[in-house]
Amino acid sequence: MVEETFEAPTPKAAFALAKEKYGHFSDLKLLRARQIKGRDGKLVAEITVAVPQEEYLASIGIDEEEALLDEVAQLRERLNRMREAAGIQLPSMAAVETVVSLLESKGLRREWLLQRLEPILGTGVAEDEQLLLSYLLEEIDEGLSIREEDLSRPQVMMMVGPTGVGKTTTIAKLAARYSYMLDRDYRVALINLDTWRAGAYEQLDNFARILHLAHYRATDVESFAQLLDELRDYDVILVDTAGISPYDTERLIQTIEFLKSVREREITTNLVVAATAKYEDIKEIYEHFSFINVESVIVTKFDETRRVGDLIAFLTEKHLPVSYLSTGQKVPDDLLPARKDRILEQFAGELDG
Repeated sequence: MVEETFEAPTPKAAFALAKEKYGHFSDLKLLRARQIKGRDGKLVAEITVAVPQEEYLASIGIDEEEALLDEVAQLRERLNRMREAAGIQLPSMAAVETVVSLLESKGLRREWLLQRLEPILGTGVAEDEQLLLSYLLEEIDEGLSIREEDLSRPQVMMMVGPTGVGKTTTIAKLAARYSYMLDRDYRVALINLDTWRAGAYEQLDNFARILHLAHYRATDVESFAQLLDELRDYDVILVDTAGISPYDTERLIQTIEFLKSVREREITTNLVVAATAKYEDIKEIYEHFSFINVESVIVTKFDETRRVGDLIAFLTEKHLPVSYLSTGQKVPDDLLPARKDRILEQFAGELDG
């Protein structure tokens, strides 16, 4: 697949351009959407879609044979670089391969690991498996980032993520925490943007009634903007969104419209992912939502797996901070502010196993 971008005044219009060009192709996949400055300095919407390579090449007048020759040339260049790198003394590589293979089997990416090891190749550390493992664990610790809890100013927090990851329950836990469990009782309101899933509003409304919190539904961008204006005196506004699969273009475009419609309020976006997800799935989910400038990650189902290497690989490679860890279904108890040691202890236990 090849990525191609389109620009227009709105995300819908940009996607319409993609559909106009590739409308005959049924599996057109929307990857990203963002707002950028156009050549005239005005803001425009830019979307990125994935299309089959042969479709893209045909659209620019290049056939597959030419593209294949170019790819072969690139592979030959990479092979030459690998041959140059093979000048490293081989005796030190046995321990490297053992440790890298171990961590790779736990979800970390070989390329990321080798990049971290490059400065010490050929040294005594690279010949000792225990020293190598300790070195890489320190690199993982440095690569992890935590977003500290800070309610010193009013917050509008939007939760995004795939279907079934636990966004609604996470919002209920956050609402209870902010309302009753901190140094003071913060004034919290809930807004539901999920107009797609049956019972989505009712589920959050049930939590709101139990917690005695204000709860509203926004069905379009106008009502969303109006609610944010009406709730401007609240300390925290938690926004629930529809779960979106990577192929659900219509819901994705709707979420973009909600976010881009409100300019008067700063909205922080939190990507909710499950600790049980594989690296490729987490990466695809992130790329799907990256148009909204994800600021932190909330990890759910942290208690349901000991294999967190995939999660760590994603967090360290994308440099995304973690804000909370959800460790069960109890509201509000099973939600903890993220800490590096909790994540690393889980990973160390995985290695011991």
